Amino acid sequence: MNDMKEQTAEPVLPDPEKAKKYARIKLTASLLNTLLYVLFVLSILFTGFSYNLSMYFSSVTSNVYVSLLLFTVTLGFAQLLIGFPLKYSIGFKTERRYDLSDQSFRSWLWQGVKANLISLVITVPVLILFYFFLRKYGELWWIPTGMILFVFSVLLGKLAPTLIFPLFYKFEPLSSGTLQEKIKKMAEGVGMKLQGVYSFNLSKTTKKANAAFAGFGKSKRVLLGDTLLNLMPDNEVLTVLAHELGHYRLKHIPKLIAASAITTFLGLYVAAELYSATLGYFGFATLTDIGGLPLLSLWLMLYSFITGPISNSLSREYERQADRFAVELSGDSRAFESALKRLAGANLSDVEPHPAVEFMFHSHPAINKRLRAIRSYGTDRS
Repeated sequence: MNDMKEQTAEPVLPDPEKAKKYARIKLTASLLNTLLYVLFVLSILFTGFSYNLSMYFSSVTSNVYVSLLLFTVTLGFAQLLIGFPLKYSIGFKTERRYDLSDQSFRSWLWQGVKANLISLVITVPVLILFYFFLRKYGELWWIPTGMILFVFSVLLGKLAPTLIFPLFYKFEPLSSGTLQEKIKKMAEGVGMKLQGVYSFNLSKTTKKANAAFAGFGKSKRVLLGDTLLNLMPDNEVLTVLAHELGHYRLKHIPKLIAASAITTFLGLYVAAELYSATLGYFGFATLTDIGGLPLLSLWLMLYSFITGPISNSLSREYERQADRFAVELSGDSRAFESALKRLAGANLSDVEPHPAVEFMFHSHPAINKRLRAIRSYGTDRS
């Protein structure tokens, strides 16, 4: 298998025009989805639908938490129906049109259903706790809510690789061989203890390639998409993992978690203040009026949209640092360049996006910028 992989064709960057068109479609769809959500929330608030719906469920049950769940599920289902045509067009049709997936509609739909059901299971306890804090602590609800969100995010990151990911993909230990040994040796070299190296059938949903480390602390799992393993030879796979090891060694993950915690608490505080100040405009008397909660979600969404570029800027800086670490650890800048080119081709990445688009929406630097930086990091030890 290794001999066959060594004969992999030379990497080719995606066609610029095709990649830019695909990127525009995806960005436009994302912005339209945001706009649809804003219009949906404003419409149910201004028309009084949100208020009437909450009153209806309050008449159905005397349990405020059951009423809250019925209200949330109803609006969530309505939003899914409204957004489905766009999701179908972009998430299914566009991916197939650009030859990035050959997934069947049935499979795509079932994956979406599973994702929504899992999201519901995760969201319900958080929602109940949030509403409990809102009733108990009033305007200070955002403090315990922020704490709970932080704990849930850490637990989710810890449990997702073993409990959630296998619901979507089949994971198998990577067969013993040179690649597995090199991966373990590379990880041990930076102080990481691997629980295992796994491949998974990413090709069931997409032709795009990906790899990651999963888990917290020193014990992690290497997850390699079959599309990645089929895309590039072993030396390039190792440089991709060296990049991920850079995030671990440079402590980017705990730094990002800390930054996320700060922005979450700040966002909850800002949203809480705006929510209290604007609730009366829509006829709601108290913070605990269930019908007014969509307004709170709107403020939180707008906060995330505004602060997103700040988070993306930090992420891009960490990606640059991890790129440099990958070159230094692997000693093979040419292989890393080749790997990035293959990934860009497989994922149909816009290698030179508009600076404003990159600043606002990209968590990684543009591929061409990364390639130029890699060439400046030094000569190969190989």
